[in-house]
Amino acid sequence: MSQPIQHVVPAQPKCAQHGFLHTRYGDCMIPAFIDPKAIDLLRNTWDTQADDIIICTHQKVGTHLTKKYVVEILRKAGLLEDTHPAADGDIGKAAVPWPEVMVSQKGITEFEAFLKKTAGQPRIFYTHGNIDELPVRHLHPKTKIVMAYRDPKGAAVSQFHFYKNHPTLGVSQDLTMMEFVHHFVQGDLYFGDYHDHVSGYFNAAQFGLDPKQLCLVRFEDLVEDKLNAVQTLSTFLLGSALNEQDTLAVALSTEFNTMKEAIRKKPGSFHFNPDRFFRSGKTEDWKAQLPAAAIALINAKTAEKWGSAEAIAPQAPHLDNGDLTKLAA
Repeated sequence: MSQPIQHVVPAQPKCAQHGFLHTRYGDCMIPAFIDPKAIDLLRNTWDTQADDIIICTHQKVGTHLTKKYVVEILRKAGLLEDTHPAADGDIGKAAVPWPEVMVSQKGITEFEAFLKKTAGQPRIFYTHGNIDELPVRHLHPKTKIVMAYRDPKGAAVSQFHFYKNHPTLGVSQDLTMMEFVHHFVQGDLYFGDYHDHVSGYFNAAQFGLDPKQLCLVRFEDLVEDKLNAVQTLSTFLLGSALNEQDTLAVALSTEFNTMKEAIRKKPGSFHFNPDRFFRSGKTEDWKAQLPAAAIALINAKTAEKWGSAEAIAPQAPHLDNGDLTKLAA
């Protein structure tokens, strides 16, 4: 039986003053709970299938919210068999694996068992890898990729709180927001530069990905424009949008407090404490938390890397959760 790969926490953290325990995959900093050998193993052995869906995100940009959308859309479409780990709505690590972590901590046999159990039906995975570093050997031409991103200022604030609150990252509680923003802008944090990560998916065709395989979604729309988000994702995943009733049901299930309470009552394989992990569910709380100097730094980086603010501007009228509740009444 395959044994878990033994990864090594480096003797010296990257940021001597504030922690950030880590290892590296090439030039990219990754958390110490991922073994680089696990990534290599996946890239040498894992061939995706036609029905596979890979959610690709950087950190703290709506990863679990995106997972919830995808799982609920597939459930409403009746595509998950009773034996599928996500059939009851579980979005945790056993139902929607992070392959690099599963192989690092459980061994390749665990991952292969998941592939066998879910063969022939949609399988959902997620990764924080860049477009040119996906943990696969061969990406099936029909495999679908859903990439979520958000305003970099919101990403920076959310990452700051995550780094300080995560129990295994070794980050000093003395780390200030301004200090973290400097790290964020420099780009040498877990999973690399945020702006470069997003730019890679914006330009995925340059890396050989068929644009028809990719759906880009904004965190802001997942939170504030849920009905359109469900229709966009269901059209991409299913070939046509869900009906009005199912669209509304999925939208309601992804509301922040509803999702948090559902995981609290029935965590499944979701291993984080939702009271700690789900912090705010808001899109613009950065306005109250970022100093003006931090906003200027991030905006300058965004202009340099993305060219303009258009990439993060709202694309459709927003419908807030209160409006959804009225529709459901």
